[in-house]
Amino acid sequence: MNIGYLGPIGTYCYEACKSYVQNKPNAQIYDFKSISETLMAVITNTIDEAVVPIENSTQGGVLETIDFLIDNLTLYIVDELSLKINHYLLSKCNNLKDIDKIYSHPQAIAQCRNYIIKNFPNIELIETTSNSLAAKRAYEEEKSACIAGKSCSEIYDLNILGSNINDEENNETKFVIISKTESKEVFHNKTSIVFSTRNEPGELYKVLGLFNIFNINLTKIESRPAKTKLGEYNFLLDFIGTKNEAHIKILLEQVKLKCSYFRILGSY
Repeated sequence: MNIGYLGPIGTYCYEACKSYVQNKPNAQIYDFKSISETLMAVITNTIDEAVVPIENSTQGGVLETIDFLIDNLTLYIVDELSLKINHYLLSKCNNLKDIDKIYSHPQAIAQCRNYIIKNFPNIELIETTSNSLAAKRAYEEEKSACIAGKSCSEIYDLNILGSNINDEENNETKFVIISKTESKEVFHNKTSIVFSTRNEPGELYKVLGLFNIFNINLTKIESRPAKTKLGEYNFLLDFIGTKNEAHIKILLEQVKLKCSYFRILGSY
């Protein structure tokens, strides 16, 4: 089995991918430059599955992943895992005062905003597509640093100038495993769906009210522009339960009747 992840080596996604494949002895892993490129590799059958981030406990949904799932009808969520995130300030420099720029992924920058303001109020912040790429830049350029995972200090031979610099101690990222084939595992506990409602008063309330009637626990709802016209949205919703349970089947049939668009992303 070929499994892709947002690379390069050293990203948190790489760590999540390593965790996912530890019980898959025949798995081969491949890195890609962006989330979209990773997921496109699944669509083109270059890889069988992709490991990508979908939500962070402090910054919310990863919109690139969510939008790609909504826009591409052949993809399914087959599993998920969470990873505790600890950010480090890494550099070839030995002193904070020698640093004149910091590279990092936008999510990492946002998660370390207070630390940056306190220690580098006038620093140049440069966004990269991954924290590992940021570490590579810090290795290549004098007087630069990066915000990345601890493993990047070893991979790129960088000094650790700050440990656990994220603003929130309880910082976790949820990763999902994406495939073109739905999970065939017997035991699941969560289902994800995407839907849109008619642009009329109370339509979203009517859909969500069905979950209350069936006593189903919702764990996530995310709205994204439908890209049709202003004011129309798609909704990504997670709930406890599986699509094969009898009462869930009845629920989803009722939900479908009230939606202008409806798709099951998978039970996992």
